[in-house]
Amino acid sequence: MTAAAQAFALDGPSSDAEPGHRIALRDGWSLWRLAALRSAGMPMAWLEAFAVPDAADDESDLRSRETSAAAVRHVVGQPAFVEAVTWQNPALVRNWLGRFAADLAAGGDGRLSRRDQREALVAFLAQRYCAKNETIGFFGPVAWARFGEDHEDVRTSGTARLRSRTLFREQWAVDAIARTFAARPELRPHLVARRHPACSFDGGVLRRPRRRPQPLDADEAVVAAALARPRQVGELLTACGTPEALDRLVTAGAVLVGLPIPVTDRPEDVLRGHVARIDDDRLRAGLAAELDRIDDAAAVVAASAGDPVALRDALERLGEEFRSLTGVGDQRAKTDRDLGRCIVYEDCRRDLDVDIGADLVDDLRAPLALLLDTARWLVAETGAEVERDLAAREASLREASGRPVALCDLVMASGDVLGGLPGTAVSRVAADFRARWAELLATATDASRLTTARLTPLVRLLFPSGPVRWRAARQHSPDMMLRERPGDRPQWVLGELHLAVNTLENRAFATQADDRAELVAATAADFPDGRFVPVLPARSPDVTSRTYPPLALDLPDRYRYWSWTDDEGHPSGRPTLPGAGLLVERDGDRLVVRSPDDGWHAPLVEVLGEFLTALVADRFSLRGPAPHHPRLMLDDVVVAREAWHLPVTELPDAPGDYRHRALRARLGELGMPRWVFARTPDQPKPYLVDRDAPLSLRNLARGLRRSAGSDPDATITFTEMLPAPDELWMAGPGGEPHTSELRIVVHDDGQPRSPLTAPDRTERG
Repeated sequence: MTAAAQAFALDGPSSDAEPGHRIALRDGWSLWRLAALRSAGMPMAWLEAFAVPDAADDESDLRSRETSAAAVRHVVGQPAFVEAVTWQNPALVRNWLGRFAADLAAGGDGRLSRRDQREALVAFLAQRYCAKNETIGFFGPVAWARFGEDHEDVRTSGTARLRSRTLFREQWAVDAIARTFAARPELRPHLVARRHPACSFDGGVLRRPRRRPQPLDADEAVVAAALARPRQVGELLTACGTPEALDRLVTAGAVLVGLPIPVTDRPEDVLRGHVARIDDDRLRAGLAAELDRIDDAAAVVAASAGDPVALRDALERLGEEFRSLTGVGDQRAKTDRDLGRCIVYEDCRRDLDVDIGADLVDDLRAPLALLLDTARWLVAETGAEVERDLAAREASLREASGRPVALCDLVMASGDVLGGLPGTAVSRVAADFRARWAELLATATDASRLTTARLTPLVRLLFPSGPVRWRAARQHSPDMMLRERPGDRPQWVLGELHLAVNTLENRAFATQADDRAELVAATAADFPDGRFVPVLPARSPDVTSRTYPPLALDLPDRYRYWSWTDDEGHPSGRPTLPGAGLLVERDGDRLVVRSPDDGWHAPLVEVLGEFLTALVADRFSLRGPAPHHPRLMLDDVVVAREAWHLPVTELPDAPGDYRHRALRARLGELGMPRWVFARTPDQPKPYLVDRDAPLSLRNLARGLRRSAGSDPDATITFTEMLPAPDELWMAGPGGEPHTSELRIVVHDDGQPRSPLTAPDRTERG
């Protein structure tokens, strides 16, 4: 038994009874009763119209072109399709798609300029709306499911239409308005002055990230002391009377002045709050009127939902008001598409509730618990290895500076480690993880069909159990799908297993929950001792308005927040710990973070838990890249779908309009089914490829050409679509099958409980 496993056994798991929000699985794992149901917003059947099954026998491209054109006209003739594109890319609708749709609606001939390119784009968008399980707007609405123990099979209720639609503002757009206001000279006395959240003001000494400590003069010290809480600039100067000192601190980056907008569901309410606190009636009323115009335009957008033409006009009006106010364009560039391109967005609740029976829970117990046992090893080893890498980095920094290392300095100097670059801790552990699974698979008599009974003792040898080093790693989130089987109950298919994260912490799930308090209470039960959470700045490339991070299921009464850069603060107003004032020190063979001001210390890896979660979240992979992997079964659960991993140079890129036959034939030679998901370097997300659809093959060929052009050694991964289109269980509003997946939360019940921090007994001279 390893030392870590011994410590785990000695400390022992929590003795609390099973909380009511979880169902026990097996071997110390439990399952949240509540799960989110993600789905495509449009029926899979729409994609059938693009197929020409016997096109390979057609000596002419005529039938392929006619079939493709008819499919494009059918899809663009659906108001829901045009509306979806309008929400996501209104410029595309303005440029040509809106006119094309209007011409079709009026009985026109549907002629398109730049036909080949535009038809391929429609086909690409259609595969997303019909085959991707997403959580965005009405084309990816949220539904909810519950795991039960008092019935069997799957029960559904509801119309599967929309129960509600809610409009939200993009964080970046509200930030742009706040910056516009803050730049006006007349607003200067009413701006908020606050200490840089990562800076520490300790005994007249300023500590900043990656800078030497700087003594403050008497006037600067007075200003710094007055900013123990944020204050308006006019109030501050009235109290201190030292504008020059304030200017010096602002220039030094130690004090921030503006209208900070923390990342939250309703950032516009925060901005309204800033405006409401202005005591100049004329100024306050003028700013409020400008916000009213934005609000009025946004209200028209919300009222236009469901009508693509009215929606386009409403978005244009909102964009005009926004540009007039800020001078900023109403859409972000394509490179920022993951951060929200438009000013507003919708999230929707589907009118569907699902109950999953005990028989299906039983099918999942043993296989999922075994996978989670190996996942626990991966996150535990990653924590240990990251700490080793950080210890070496801390020693180097301490030797170079001759003083204790500040937490934010260590973070900034460890970008490679915390970013998971090749050769760093997480890549080493992930490679070891796959090697151990390869050894595990090599012992099986049938490498494509495994049993938990045979693997369990081997898993205990290859993946010894031990404590995880940060609290978020007690939760994991499998994406599970159900596959319909004639004459049998549905079969579970694992999509992805996200490690050390609760994917329901995305704001889209929190805002579309029937009872948000239920989600928060479940989170509180899983983290009774709290956890450390860094406050991320709104401009961070990881932050979006809709997803994690930051957390949407937040517990300000028990979490501790810290800052490592110039964030906008926590939305609750809870104070954050300055990273420049937290010191990293050794405590035996472990690194701890110590707060000289507050008299506590905590393990470094615990404090950096959210950084470690980002490292491991998508590292669960049972098999490394190979030309072909068969489907992998564990008991009756599909734990890995059939996959192919190939250099782009091994596939013909079909360099012509509709010369798709060679590519189609090659996919068939490789043994691929008709429907596969492709992941090419030119696209950040997998997209569906239909081997029978010429436009789908055209899009794949384009991806191959672009990838090979940027990197001749690029590779592409194909994964079978499972469940296949004829195996989908979820019915949409008209009864047509829709793709779907369940976002599940599991909890590691065997982890020891301990206080988040310990009293600091270090004697100071």
